[in-house]
This record gives sequence, structure tokens and C-alpha cells, in this order.
Amino acid sequence: MAIRGTVLVILVKRQSRSEQSITQDIINTVKSNEQKVEQNAPGSDTCPSRELIINTLMQVQLKGIYSSMYFLKLCAAVGPLLGLLGTVLGMVDVFSTLSERSMPDPSMLAGGIWEALLTTVMGLTLAIPALIVHYYLLMSLRGLRNQINLAISNIHIPK
Repeated sequence: MAIRGTVLVILVKRQSRSEQSITQDIINTVKSNEQKVEQNAPGSDTCPSRELIINTLMQVQLKGIYSSMYFLKLCAAVGPLLGLLGTVLGMVDVFSTLSERSMPDPSMLAGGIWEALLTTVMGLTLAIPALIVHYYLLMSLRGLRNQINLAISNIHIPK
């Protein structure tokens, strides 16, 4: 999912340079909506805000990227919790061994501690890259949204 979302963002960025891009489609839709509202009720503020329209269109047009982002956010949240669960289970194993034997073998204790540390590492190994890619996608989408806002406002900033 992370790779899919990143590839989709890269493709959308490349496609945004063409005349028939997703971003150009969103820009055209927002402009035509604003023209229709202005023609039907000049000076009226009954239409949804430009930001709401842009966000909705982006959600629809870029649903693959957004679904990848939600999955990444879930992985980033669940990874440390799974690591913590493994840590607790490993420590329960250590204390269970301590309570069963009057003179426990250190190697038996080490197994539970090893399990605790391993699951913590695995949880963080899942969460850290997921969080990094999630924020990369988030910043890329914010950049696209800013480009769309600037294009609709007819403001051109050199890159």
C-alpha cells in the first residue's frame, strides 16, 4: 500500500504538467462551478466554499492515494501497539518462569526478554517507515492542493 500510494503521487505530479491532468480537471470543475453560481445568483454566498469543493474533488479523483494514506496511518498507529503487546507478553513469560522455579535458569529468562525486545523492534520497524511515507504523501497532496488554489486564483509563482 505504501509503495502504491507513493507511485500514485509521483504519477499525479508528472501528469499535472499535461493539459488533461487530474489537477487541471479539478481546476476546471471549480472554475465552472463558481461561474454557474455567479450567473445564477450574483453576490450570493450560498455555494460551498472553494476549499470544500477542492478537498471533495481531490478525495474523489485521488481515492487510491487517500486509501493508501489511511492504511499507512493505521500501520503507524498499530505498529507500536503490537510491539508493546509483544513486550508485555514477553515479560509475562519471564515472570511466569520466575514464579514456577526457585532457581530459574538465566537462559529461560533470556527467551522472554528476547521475545519482548524483538516484538518492540518489529513494531517500530513497521511504524516508522509507515509514518514517514504517510507524511510524504500528505505533504505531496497539500502541495497539489496549493497548486490548485493558486491556479484557480490565477496566481503564478515560478518554481
